[in-house]
Amino acid sequence: MKIVIFGGSFDPVHAEHVNMVRAAQEALSPDKVIVMPAFIPPHKQDRALASPQDRLNMAKLAFAGIKNCEVSAYELNAGGTSYTYLTLGYLHGKYPGAQLYFLVGADMLKDFYTWKQPETILSLAELAVCNREGDKIGYSAEQLRFFAKFRKKFIGIEYTGRDISSTKARVLAAFGEDLKPYLPFDVIDYIEANELYRIKGVKGALSYLKPSRRKHTLGVALTAAKYAAKYRLPERNAILAAALHDVAKNMPENAPELSGFAIAEKVPHPVLHQYTGAYVAEHTLGIDDEDVLNAVRYHTSGRPNMSDLEKLIFLSDMLEPSRDFKGIEKLRRAFAEDLNECMYISLKHELKHLKKAGGEIYPLTVKAYEYYKKLRKQTNG
Repeated sequence: MKIVIFGGSFDPVHAEHVNMVRAAQEALSPDKVIVMPAFIPPHKQDRALASPQDRLNMAKLAFAGIKNCEVSAYELNAGGTSYTYLTLGYLHGKYPGAQLYFLVGADMLKDFYTWKQPETILSLAELAVCNREGDKIGYSAEQLRFFAKFRKKFIGIEYTGRDISSTKARVLAAFGEDLKPYLPFDVIDYIEANELYRIKGVKGALSYLKPSRRKHTLGVALTAAKYAAKYRLPERNAILAAALHDVAKNMPENAPELSGFAIAEKVPHPVLHQYTGAYVAEHTLGIDDEDVLNAVRYHTSGRPNMSDLEKLIFLSDMLEPSRDFKGIEKLRRAFAEDLNECMYISLKHELKHLKKAGGEIYPLTVKAYEYYKKLRKQTNG
């Protein structure tokens, strides 16, 4: 008997999850596929998920039409951190003599070396891997690395899925965007009926944006959510701050929302909207999280000693996918490695650009640059 096990948070389950199972069935001809939603995935312990029951329900809807495929609540019922080696041990005992295959995407293969007891996993099951656009790996080169570490090979399934992620789906859902290209229709209906992934304040913020500004804001939110997991920041706060960051960008000074707004210092016009945005977020939209408000308040100028959320929004605004300027790829590489280093490089780039263009330089930006320059020097000795 051959059994494919496919685990994940499925938060939410998307179209490529379903396509990966179909590809595994085509390649491996298993007698059974077991889809296993995790209670708490080891690599996502700091991320707020939809409830276990909602994720189980969505998975059942998504995989209902696939022959010989069942959705198991084993890890959800077990509770705690869902370690793959423990689940495979349970299935090995439940199905004695069965050949087990554990199905993963290319992104998970890259992380497999850091999983708990990977050798135990490989003693219980064959690892089967599907590629994905945007995260594609070369099977030949990766096989060499894998064999050098484990003295085993993984099974490469000749299927490359579209560049879709559950993170992207959550952002799109929060923004009220069309989910049809990314999720099974029954899952979309379930999300909408149960109001999953909604974030208070996002809808109100978006109502103030012109279409071009909304597109940029979505790019900032997608970028911020992507890196929130890496830097262990609450994803909901990252999406909310991103949605709010330009809320007052095109708001006239006499707008009712700005009644009572005042600032003691002279602020360059391109910077002013960060302060008016934070004001609108707090006084009109009712946002009271000070870290979120500060992420809006300093997303253009920066400041010394920013919180990680402030840095995340500053950099996401500067480096979201539609941005294009000389040196941006260097900044994006730094963003993926270290927030403080990227702040230093980005502020240096911004000041150089302003000087060259003859733009007014806000003193707070200079102070921010000097702070991260000093911090860099201290860090590097």
